Amino acid sequence: PRPPVALPSASPSPRDMTLRIALLLAAAALGAAPARAEDHWAVLVAGSSGFYNYRHQADVCHAYQLLIKRGFDPDKIITMMCDDVAYSDLNPFPGKLYNYPWATMEEAVDVHAGCKVDYSDDNVTPDQFVGVLTGNATAAGGKVLQSTADDHVFINFVDHGGVGIIAFPIGMEVLHANRLISTLKDMHARNMYKQLTFYLETCESGSMFEGLLPEDLPVYAVTAANAKESSWGTYCDSQSTVGGKLVNSCLGDLFSVNWMMDTERTAEKPETLEEQYERVKKLTNKSHVMQYGQVSIFDKEYVSDFQGDGGKLSVAAPGLAQGLRTSVVDARNVKLNQLYLNYAESGSAADAELLMEEIKARRAVQSLGSSIAELALGSTLDEQAPAEIAWTPELLACHEQAVDAFGSSCGWDEGRLVLAKTLYQLCDRTSGNAAPILKALGGACKGTTLGTRAELIV
Repeated sequence: PRPPVALPSASPSPRDMTLRIALLLAAAALGAAPARAEDHWAVLVAGSSGFYNYRHQADVCHAYQLLIKRGFDPDKIITMMCDDVAYSDLNPFPGKLYNYPWATMEEAVDVHAGCKVDYSDDNVTPDQFVGVLTGNATAAGGKVLQSTADDHVFINFVDHGGVGIIAFPIGMEVLHANRLISTLKDMHARNMYKQLTFYLETCESGSMFEGLLPEDLPVYAVTAANAKESSWGTYCDSQSTVGGKLVNSCLGDLFSVNWMMDTERTAEKPETLEEQYERVKKLTNKSHVMQYGQVSIFDKEYVSDFQGDGGKLSVAAPGLAQGLRTSVVDARNVKLNQLYLNYAESGSAADAELLMEEIKARRAVQSLGSSIAELALGSTLDEQAPAEIAWTPELLACHEQAVDAFGSSCGWDEGRLVLAKTLYQLCDRTSGNAAPILKALGGACKGTTLGTRAELIV
């Protein structure tokens, strides 16, 4: 080996010292670690509770399993869901959730097994969701995004919704589209993502983004439905069967099942977001799957840039013919449909009473909507009420005020989410003047304390 170079015994001159420091810095730069590569972060949310919403929590746990199998770091996935369905007395498989009608228990995949939930029970609220997204641990009360301007963020939200709102389970709080868009802008201003994708499964989910995302915001949103239609549950009725046993609740949502199975099937080859969108849009044939945001830019990006590279995906999706997903139900009718099937099967007085209670609740919602319109306009909404959703700054502000006032005066629940469209129509009729609508809401419902249901005067 070459002998070491002997250093001079004399102290180096200032010029030599300067040169030596420069050489050391250059050597350090050459041997330095490469620049920080982008990280992948995900936030998964099921915003409902109760066994009739089985599909939402099954969807989210399936999404969690998919990301893990595709190589996602579990520390960079944040999951929010009540986590009550797996342990419901109505669940024929205690502690388990299935997102597919498996023929045998030997092949059945329990998506709840290993599904790590960071926020559960009473900790699934709009404020905590916003806290998670903006990295505010104080507001969230737990794990939050710690992403940077170099990172890709994937958000998957599955739940009930209405025009301009998505719902949360505790006290049936809702998050308005205006606040969601403001949150996404705030995240970007905080350098929390390079690019962000948002997959949203709710009724009228398109209304959360249509005409609202700024052109310069690097966000790409895909929704299960457009701004004026329902999303759909799938594997319902007789197809909600696992190992020959009926679950008696839809196992999944049509859009969610379709995008996840597409991701699973294409794990071994590159797939662009545009290719996934086109395939999922074709399969989701009961609603119009929509794209919003920087579509032309994101269409060229790869699914793996947001959902993991697929390196660890060892279990392929089950082979599914299109015809298998024949048992689909309008998401707003899932509970009613199941209650009817239960009564048709048993003929019992108890099941008949549950069915009648649901029907009466729906009639009460219709009556409440008519009452609010009459108090606000002096007449009911006619057929000229706008069917399309076209946000303006005035309509958005009016609608947000009306939504907040409805929550305070009347109280939101799953059945009343349809009235978010009524509030939009009223804002349109009043040219964005919220005052008569707020007055009508105060007259239609008695105010109640937080967390209790309003008492209708109709």
